[in-house]
Parts: sequence; C-alpha cells; structure tokens
Amino acid sequence: MVSGRVSVIFLCCFLIGDVCGDWSDIEKVEALIRQWAPLVWLSPEEKYMPLNIEEFLENTNIADEQGSILTQSKHSVRFFQYNLKNFFLVPNRPLERLKSNRTSFIYGKNPKIYPKVPIYAVMTYCNSPSYRDTGNNIFGRTDWLPSFHVTYWMFYPFNEGKDACFLGKVPAPLIFSKCLGHYRKLGNHIGDWEHMSLSFSGNSYPDQLFLSVHDAGAYYTYDKPTNIFKFDSKMPRKGVAQVPKFPEFIRLQGGHPVLFAAEGSHGLWSTPGDHEFIRVPKITDKTGYGTPWKTWASIKFYHIGRTEIPPWMSFKGKWGNPKTKCILFKKFGLCEYTEGPRGLLRENQDFYC
Repeated sequence: MVSGRVSVIFLCCFLIGDVCGDWSDIEKVEALIRQWAPLVWLSPEEKYMPLNIEEFLENTNIADEQGSILTQSKHSVRFFQYNLKNFFLVPNRPLERLKSNRTSFIYGKNPKIYPKVPIYAVMTYCNSPSYRDTGNNIFGRTDWLPSFHVTYWMFYPFNEGKDACFLGKVPAPLIFSKCLGHYRKLGNHIGDWEHMSLSFSGNSYPDQLFLSVHDAGAYYTYDKPTNIFKFDSKMPRKGVAQVPKFPEFIRLQGGHPVLFAAEGSHGLWSTPGDHEFIRVPKITDKTGYGTPWKTWASIKFYHIGRTEIPPWMSFKGKWGNPKTKCILFKKFGLCEYTEGPRGLLRENQDFYC
C-alpha cells in the first residue's frame, strides 16, 4: 500500500515539478484535504464501528454467488485484479458466532479509542494547475490552483439492517405508527462503504459537496459568506424506491462538514434525528450525537491516474455476502441478508470533470 505522503510527493512531481523538494508545499496539499474532511457523529446506540481494510481482509474469504469459498481474501491478489463481478467477500467464521463475540472484527473499532481508524480519500484531477492569481490559495503562491474531486470513503465491517413491518410475507405500512403484523430485520450485510465527495475548481474551498445516503444522494453548494453548504438537488439512483427528504444545510465545525451516521446502516445525514428514506415498508435512519469520528486524524490518499493503487481497490465484486432469506422475489431486494456493496472504483461518479 502506498502511503499518503508518497502519493502526494508523486502528484507534486507530476503536476508542479519544481516544488517537489519543498516539504512545506507537500504538507499543504495534505492539509487541504484534511481541512475539509468530515466530522462524523456515530449514533449513540451504534454497535458496529468503522474498521481498516487490512483487518477486514484478514478475516474474510472470496466466495462465488452460491457462497462456495474460492480462496482467502488476504492471498487473493489475482482475484482482485480480475474484472469479475460475481465474487463476494464473506467472513471466514459463521456470522452468528461473530455477532455473539463483541471483540470480533465485525464490531470494528471505536474511533474515539482508536483515532487511527482510517478513511480513504480518492482524488481525481481534472486538469493541470491554472496559473493565475486569486490571492486566496493555500500556498501563499500565485501559480498553483488545482481542479479536482475528492471522495472520502468510510468502511464498516458490518451493516445492521432495519426492522420492517410485515403482514404474513407482504410488506405493510404502519397504522397510526403501529405495526399490525410482525417486524422482520431486512438489509443486513457484511462490508459497508459510505462516502462524501467534494469538488474543487481552483480555490482552497470546494464548490460543491455530494452526500451519499444509501442508494440515493444530494448535492450541496458551498456558500462562502455564510460558511455553510446549502441544498441544491437530489440525485436518486435509477430503479431505487427511496424517497429521502434531505436537510437544507450542512454546517461546518472548525472548517469540517458535520455529518451524522445512522445507527446500524451508517447512512450519512447532515442533521441529527430520524430520517425516513423508504415508505413501504417504512424504514427510518436514526442519527444523533454519539461518538465523534474526527476523520482527518487518519487519511489514506489515492490519486487516480497518478499513483499506484492497492490490489484490493481493483476488486470488482461485492464487499459482502450474497443475498439470502429474501421475501417474495429475490430481485426486489427485500432480503434478511442483502448483498454487500461495490468497492471504491465505481462506474457512476458523483462529479465529472
């Protein structure tokens, strides 16, 4: 794995050349990304904390769609490099046994106790530096104004599903906030990637922020005079039944966007409270001031097209288990255990150059 500092050195050499020997400039590049890294409040009742990729891979195997083990993930560089999408990363011990052991890897690490739990910053550069003087770039120079996108990826080893109301085998709405049938927990899966993205266009502050909420998301525009991000538009995913109502603002604390990760599912919101994102069956994210995760304390940088990326980032399969115990039809996605997510290098991007 390439370290963040080595990545930035390579980037500077490629783009600016003559400043590569100046460590202060390199540190300022890192500082820009750290400055805008989010403060994530984990839910007060959160059990499943974030984790680093290496420990997750040490405890998972690669399996096919039927769940048959192909190899251990820590020894499977060749599987990561193949463009095969029907592979899955599954735990190397029974899930129920892992859930009964609060020290197992699926519970992750509390970032308040382990501040070095990393996030993964993936950067895409749109052009060479613009050579103009704006008087506000972070270097105190007039000749270095990059245009790029950065996505802050957060990884959790387990996603806990939601309680949904059913009448028999059919999803049912709540009647006067009560379920007249029974609850079933849907959407559990191993592996959980969540993210926030920023778009920079030659300034030391971003133009836009994209906040991913499960399979939907929203764009926010940065308002420099008020120092907040204002809601701009939704970006629903095709074929997704989610209808979330996004908060109007994302505030900053110490220059960091303040986000709230939902209990169990880790979906990102910009305000505490309850957030409904599926109406039938009614499914709600609960967020609040629990454990603060200062993500800028540990960031691993990856510059696409500029530096080498680790083999696991090329994995095209699912970072979790195949679907099992599905309701009605498997393709509807109402499963007790749904598929894990795709990895970081996805076809659909939040921002384009």
